Amino acid sequence: MIKIYKKAKDIPYVETDVFLHFTGNIFGIGCSAFNEVAIKKILMLKKRPEKKGFIVLFSSLEQAKKSMLPQLRNKKILSFLNQYLPGNLTSLLDTNDRQFLSICVENKIAFRIPKTKTLRDFINRIGTPILSTSINIAGEPFCNDLDTLHKDYLNWFDYGLYNPLEPAGDPLPSTIIEFGESHKDVKCIREGSISFAEIKESWTSPLIQFVCVGNICRSPLAEYYVRKRFETENLPFLTASCGLLENTQIISEHSKYILETNKIPIGKRVSIQINDSIISRSLLLICMSKDIKKHLITKYPEVIDKTFTFAEYVNGKTDIEDPYGLDFEEYEKVWQLIKQYTEPLIQKLKELL
Repeated sequence: MIKIYKKAKDIPYVETDVFLHFTGNIFGIGCSAFNEVAIKKILMLKKRPEKKGFIVLFSSLEQAKKSMLPQLRNKKILSFLNQYLPGNLTSLLDTNDRQFLSICVENKIAFRIPKTKTLRDFINRIGTPILSTSINIAGEPFCNDLDTLHKDYLNWFDYGLYNPLEPAGDPLPSTIIEFGESHKDVKCIREGSISFAEIKESWTSPLIQFVCVGNICRSPLAEYYVRKRFETENLPFLTASCGLLENTQIISEHSKYILETNKIPIGKRVSIQINDSIISRSLLLICMSKDIKKHLITKYPEVIDKTFTFAEYVNGKTDIEDPYGLDFEEYEKVWQLIKQYTEPLIQKLKELL
């Protein structure tokens, strides 16, 4: 049996180790991205004649920025990757870092941040990114069953790192993309668990998602007003809004009145609850207040780097508090604060274009 560790801190790591790991979608075989002995062992086990196709896993964008990956200095690319990572998106990034010389192809590495926190903790602990690839003989189907791994691949690994309590996505490979030379477009190299149609839309029309509790008072006001300002400024960003609660209520009468008297018609607007798909498609999650942000990152800890309160994101001083059940004057205060925060929001987003 392969010895499986559930916690990164318990592993007696040696630099030449080859280990089983779980990325959040499939099991993989990995080692330090900088250890030639371990890399050659994986090539031998998989019967691969060359080093093409390896993915390099980092613990975070902050760790990746310490390597020589010049495209991470581009604000649009960085914010786009921040939208999907940690997750099942792999990007081919330029590098002139000699540490990656043995595994890069045409001066590019296949870069990803895994969704599983256990694996990210391990990468942090060893202090280097890891090389990752599927568990199979070259040209054969990959293995993603733990029982089969124990039976047929016993001698491949020094140990395994896998916490079965961590959520698992569909057992599909990552979607692989490449950014155009001018950074104006994005190309699909392989479509995996994330559809390229979604990737393309997120690249050309990034979505700003406003979040409140019930999605009937504050967040619809922000969604529709900010959308109007984006249109006025001819900006490519989209807007939407959602709530933490599961309900199908229509927008509050006070919020609807404010929008319509400001010539922003909305029709029949029904509340929407936040979900995994909304999170994946959103460049930013703008919460109306600190308690909403806290609730969101408690339930979805992987979104912490793209989740802000409205006030926090624009360096404002006041949260936008819930006017539900209060007089019309409280809704007017919310409206004025949203308008005030929208102008610095626009200026910050222009920096991402």
